[in-house]
Amino acid sequence: MPTQFFTETVDGSGAVHGQVSLAMGNGNLPKIAYTTTSGAVMLAERGANEWVLSTLPGAAAARDEYRISLAVDAASEPHVAFVSPATDRLIYGVRRTEWEFEEVPTEGGLFPGSVRFPAMKLYRGIFEADPAFKDAPHLCYQAGLSLHHAAKLRRRDNPGAKPVWRKNVETVDGGGLAETGWFATLDFDEQDTLRIAYFDDLSPAGRSVRRLRLATMTPGLDFPGQPNSWQVDVLDDGEILGELPAMAHSITGEGVISYFERKARALKLCFFGDMPGLPAVEVVSGDVDGDGVRSSVGVSHLSKVVVAYGSGGRLRFATRAGPGEFTVDDVDAGGGWPSLVVDSDGNTHVAHVADGTLTYGIAPQSDE
Repeated sequence: MPTQFFTETVDGSGAVHGQVSLAMGNGNLPKIAYTTTSGAVMLAERGANEWVLSTLPGAAAARDEYRISLAVDAASEPHVAFVSPATDRLIYGVRRTEWEFEEVPTEGGLFPGSVRFPAMKLYRGIFEADPAFKDAPHLCYQAGLSLHHAAKLRRRDNPGAKPVWRKNVETVDGGGLAETGWFATLDFDEQDTLRIAYFDDLSPAGRSVRRLRLATMTPGLDFPGQPNSWQVDVLDDGEILGELPAMAHSITGEGVISYFERKARALKLCFFGDMPGLPAVEVVSGDVDGDGVRSSVGVSHLSKVVVAYGSGGRLRFATRAGPGEFTVDDVDAGGGWPSLVVDSDGNTHVAHVADGTLTYGIAPQSDE
């Protein structure tokens, strides 16, 4: 039977633009970052009985192709990252007693510079004994036609010192004959391994191709100042024109990336990990109706893979029934900027935009 979502209007002002990012706070209460048509960055937080909307002070976001990155720390406080429309520089913000914003020093850890395609996650520190190292922000972005990573970290040999960006900014993939870092996104798996999914662009080499790549980080922890190392793999190297990836991990460490393949007008999934036969690519839908189709993917604790995406002015919800087999439900009008989270109880949450309205829905866990 079709997946049943229970939906409600979050912001019915008619002025919602998009760039939606959904995250879960304590008690699996949702928070949603998004922008208005004026460029204001908004935060919607679900309380016990209602949504509370607030405008982030002094914040404005640029670039239709970038989400507002939203993450929630152990104290249920929000962190955001986005590009400034005035400078094209990367802005990081966190709410303590009040909001605090700063430009990220993206050039060698010293100075801020122009960036594209930013994304952020917080290091959960599942196996950390010292809470001082938890909830550190990690960001990826494209700058100078290469993929970069930045983190605000404490020193392992002096955890009492303040966390800093300096010396924690690095080039992940210089690309060579290809431009790298297109549509970058990142995620931590259940072992706290950081991965970045993105596309390269072979236009400098004379080919109209954007291949799916994955960078996996091994932290430099053996001695103070040891650099991180990165393994870069090409996951989908066909004659594709890929864009707008989203990534999630299962509890066993395998991962999945959803992305739009413009040449085939298809929404695809790429599975990766250590299991035999991986990476493997599957087609969720080969008749996607729209341009710049965005998706969001999640994996439940039952290893069920689900994808939310927009097609034909509708929000679609796909559930993987088996290898290469998907059931697709027509959920609601809209489907703009869908953002999906599977919470710790197995419930699926989705936020999306329809005609200037921000809508949220929840589908309770199903064992089917």
